[in-house]
This record gives sequence, structure tokens and C-alpha cells, in this order.
Amino acid sequence: IARDVAIGVRPIAVVATAGTTNTGAIDDLAAIRGVCDRHGVWMHVDAAYGGPAILADEYAEALKPIGSADSAALDPHKWMFVPVEAGFVIVRDGEAMRDAFSLVPPYIRSAGSATGVYGLPWFSEYGFQQTRGFRALKVWMTMKQFGVTGHKAAIEENIALARYLADRVQAAPDLELMAPPGLSIVCFRYVGGHRHWRERSGDGERRKGGAAVHPGEIEMPPAARADEATLAGLNRSILERLQLGGEAFLTSTELRGRYTLRACVVNYRSTRDDIDRMLNAVRAFKT
Repeated sequence: IARDVAIGVRPIAVVATAGTTNTGAIDDLAAIRGVCDRHGVWMHVDAAYGGPAILADEYAEALKPIGSADSAALDPHKWMFVPVEAGFVIVRDGEAMRDAFSLVPPYIRSAGSATGVYGLPWFSEYGFQQTRGFRALKVWMTMKQFGVTGHKAAIEENIALARYLADRVQAAPDLELMAPPGLSIVCFRYVGGHRHWRERSGDGERRKGGAAVHPGEIEMPPAARADEATLAGLNRSILERLQLGGEAFLTSTELRGRYTLRACVVNYRSTRDDIDRMLNAVRAFKT
């Protein structure tokens, strides 16, 4: 920010993330709020996926600074169990949004009435979209059905299932955990017999230079690099067969240049049995 200001460029916003798409990582929101305050910059939080985890005891403190942001985005269809699609933005100063987007040309302007039916403001004054569907109804109905207590319980169960999956992966000799589980996301891959080059300490924790590191953070020896292309192709094939077969739905990403399977638990009906069946399917599709 200081460098930009020094060359005459005006920073207008910092976008922090409360739950990255890849791994569920959470930015240091409190520290970012402090930076924004010092420089007079708008703070926006992308809480599209991870925001609802503020209800979970484990993540409440880390996500609490969302409340200090100038704006935050959240997609209820991601982790509030609302049918696709539904997204909203919360803005501390609604008039700032209206000042930025309001445009009422004559062809959509109507005269006022005693009942206020034609009066402003309209939702179209707060964003780009003009015509829009009644998204709020399904959000309202879901919130009425679950309530805060129901959402909290379901989200915490999803997080617990992600931990269960991560534990299963770590304990399996033919699977590799590619990043620490974050929120309800677990990144892993099938490796079969390709783990021979990875060092293990007595307690099962991989180490580099004497310091404990997480699987996937180790630099590969040259002899192992050829394995990566093989593993990537194998896991792409597994993913395609999983998606076509319908037994489970995973997605993929790349972490540190390594192709990985990505599981995101966001269904309130998911159980440990579903996790076990998914892992069985991964192994079944390895050939």
C-alpha cells in the first residue's frame, strides 16, 4: 500500500479470504483490519464458503473479525444448505453501495405514490443486476428450518467429518494428505506404491532438516519427479471415474505443483459411512 501511494496509485480495497477454495485456509482477518485502518482502505472479506463456520466453536475466534469488515460476501448455497444459487453481500454503509451503483433512467423510473409502491430505493440501486429472482425466500426458509442451533450442529459435524477423512488418509499407506484439513476441506491423493522416496520419522511425521513439516511440503528428490506425472494421471483417471460413476463427487486442484483430489464436506446428511465409501471407491478406481 505504501509503495502504491508513493507512486501515485490509490489503493481502494483489501480483499481478505475467510476460507480459501483450495484448502479452507483463513487469512489473519484482525491483522488485515489493522492495516486497512492505518491506511484508510476499505476491507472486504470473501466469506463465500467459510463464513458460516463462524458458528462453529473451533473457528468462531478466527472468523469473528468478519464483523469489523466494511463488506463481506457469503454464498448460502455453499455451506448454509440452500439450493443453488444464492449469494449476498453485507455492507456496513449501504449508502456507499447506492452511491456507486444507483442509476434510474427514465425508462425504469415511475412516479411516486401514497403507498410507496413505486418509490426508491430499489435493489437494483445496490449492484449491477436489474431483474432478479426471489432468492431470499429459499434462504429465509432454510434459516427458519435449521435456525442458528441447527446450522451450528450441521457445520460442526461437517468439520468433524473432514477431520475423520484426514485421519483416515494419514493412516493409509496408499494415500497422501496434501495439506492440513481446513474448515471442511481435505486435499489428498492416491499414491499406491509411489511413497518410497518420502522420509518418515519414528512417530510417522515427515521431517525436513530436523523440523516437522506437513506432507506435500517436502521438496522432491530428482528421482521422484518422474513419479509426479504418473500420479497426476492416475488421480485424474480416478476423479473422472468417480464423477461418472456417481459413488462420490470430488473435485481437483493443484498444491505446490502437485495434482490433488479435493473433498469438501458441505452436506448436512453426510456421515462417516459416506467418507468410507468414497475412499473405497478411490481405491477401486485406481486401475
